[in-house]
Amino acid sequence: MAPVLSLPLGLHRRPRSSLAGLSVLLAYIIVRRQQTRAKRRARQQQRAAAGAAGAGGSGDRARDGSQKTRRVGVDRHFVEQLKKLLPICIPGLASKETGLLAALATILIARTWLDVWFSGLNGSVVKAIVSRDRKKFIAKAIIEFGLMMWPMSIVNNSLKYTISALALSFRERLTKFAHDQYLEGITFYKVSNIDNRIQNADQLLTQDIDKFADNLSHLYSDIAKPIVDIVLFAYKLGEAIGGGAPFYMIGYFFLSGVVLRALSPPFGKYTAVEQKLEGDFRFAHSRIIAHSEEIAFYHGASREKEGVNTAFDKIARHVRKVYTMRFANGILDSVLVKYCATMTAYYLLARPVFDAKYATEHMGRVSVDPTKIVEDYSRNSGYLVSLSQAVGRLILAGRDLTRFAGYTSRVSELFNVLEDIKKGRYERTMVAKNDGSAAQSSQSVNTNDLKGRVITQDGVIIFDKVPIVTPNNDVLLKELSFKVTKGTDVIIAGPNGCGKSSLFRILGDLWPLFGGTVTKPHPSKLFYVPQKPYLALGTFRDQVIYPDTKQQAIAKGFTDQKLFELLSVVHLGYLIDREGGWESVQDWADVLSGGEKQRVAMARLFYHRPQFAILDECTSAVSIDVEGIMYEHARQSGITLFTVSHRPSLIRYHEYLLRFDGEGNYQFRKLGKEDVQQTAFGFGHGKSKKSKKLDDDEKDGDEADTENSG
Repeated sequence: MAPVLSLPLGLHRRPRSSLAGLSVLLAYIIVRRQQTRAKRRARQQQRAAAGAAGAGGSGDRARDGSQKTRRVGVDRHFVEQLKKLLPICIPGLASKETGLLAALATILIARTWLDVWFSGLNGSVVKAIVSRDRKKFIAKAIIEFGLMMWPMSIVNNSLKYTISALALSFRERLTKFAHDQYLEGITFYKVSNIDNRIQNADQLLTQDIDKFADNLSHLYSDIAKPIVDIVLFAYKLGEAIGGGAPFYMIGYFFLSGVVLRALSPPFGKYTAVEQKLEGDFRFAHSRIIAHSEEIAFYHGASREKEGVNTAFDKIARHVRKVYTMRFANGILDSVLVKYCATMTAYYLLARPVFDAKYATEHMGRVSVDPTKIVEDYSRNSGYLVSLSQAVGRLILAGRDLTRFAGYTSRVSELFNVLEDIKKGRYERTMVAKNDGSAAQSSQSVNTNDLKGRVITQDGVIIFDKVPIVTPNNDVLLKELSFKVTKGTDVIIAGPNGCGKSSLFRILGDLWPLFGGTVTKPHPSKLFYVPQKPYLALGTFRDQVIYPDTKQQAIAKGFTDQKLFELLSVVHLGYLIDREGGWESVQDWADVLSGGEKQRVAMARLFYHRPQFAILDECTSAVSIDVEGIMYEHARQSGITLFTVSHRPSLIRYHEYLLRFDGEGNYQFRKLGKEDVQQTAFGFGHGKSKKSKKLDDDEKDGDEADTENSG
């Protein structure tokens, strides 16, 4: 004990060098904070100038740009984000999460009480050893400790169990809430294809929410436990070595915390960047899996390896940079929070022993037996170490808080984008041409402010002066007008990129309507059959009735026998025996051939029997004879067809033709006998006629013929 106690000799006299060092440190902190404030004011002035330079939408873009470049850290914006996320994690006082938090608080108090008890026990054991009191040693170290080790073990493991349960509960709440928002309507489509603020939604929905929930649960215990420890150990330490000692330690730690905050790098921002890079790396590998066949045919393994290695190198460089900064920051943390704090603790413990005016009932009385001093020193040092560790953990929790701010920023961004899309707002990078030069800018579009109108009406589809415009603001057709009633089948033709699929995306509400009026039935009465049909995870029955469930199909009156009849129409009845029955579960995208997939999709169409069906090259892998049978069955079932195809054999199943030439012109007219002779897919580039009004089109009836230059 002598070497330890010899260190603080004379430290109770305040040396001038310490005052000078403290003054220099405070001056440095003040200068540093002034520089930080000056930089912040400069950034605000730059943002204000950028906002004044533009008008209207450009002002929104400047504001949005400032949000994207905002430093991720523990600030007002972080608090606002947390206010939105916490009610999702803890929905109310009667929730399971509130009970877990109360249980965790109780366990933390119990653990702190056990720490206090252990400090006293440790002092008694040390005294028994120094005084060579075997009976007291056995009573304390063997019997009492042997009895208390079970409660200590239960409390420690209960703490881990409760934190894990809390993290899982938070993740469950956030994930279910995110799924409700993400999979509501067609939001998932708009997140990936309309709004380009989120590049890796799967990363956010899985890993980032998980890490946010885990950090939030640990953050509660990492902050609550030190606070409880500080209160209890400060009280016990004040009794032992004087009321001022705890405040000296807390004051020191507060000062060191200010220094660390001023000098620490923005680890929260680096965490957010790391998660984004991890998402890009994961996406690169998922693309290889999704397109493995095409890559294999092109022998593109070397090129793909270069791509994934580049994505991984970005992660490696970033992580290397971060852990190098953590190394330097960790040295400063250790010196200020650990070693300098230890020196201060030595001084405070030894002060009552070497200076009688600081002696107390529990430490430093001259008349006390030396073994009592040893016991008091051991107990009080335990109190002080626990207090120091608690304050140190609370200060270093700030570093974890910056990392947590990174996850908070990522998860909050996800929910902000989902909320914007739900309200009809989206943002994407668009190419604007100014003075012959093209520049990319991020623009925010509110579909509620667009001039387009949608009217819901059964039995008719009307496009009245509707521009075909992509979400990226590319105009494919300035104005499109036509009317199709139930029972009037239309075939659509034109070169690639002319707007055929874009027309259907606007009709299906996938793309925003920038102008004109669209009249159409309820979305449930429209059905889309693509060239590459989607096959769900599940049984073979699920492939035919998707997205309905078995119970919904039975409620509609579709037994397995009726479903078999639909398969027979598309010549797939043999699949029931070949694949092991309706309940067979396989990877249907790999099991079925291209033609079989397309015929399953047509059977799905006959199951749903909508008013209008959009068939986008959906029989390209089916033989002409089976294709004809399916089209005839669709017409007999009362399904009005919108078909995109270049097969002349399909003309006979349609009454009207909608043709695009790829140059902004279109033609909508009734098909004649001459069109069956494989001439319908051409486009004459004569003078464009002025399109007839829809009312005139109704009067002309079968003679309707509209040719328009968009």
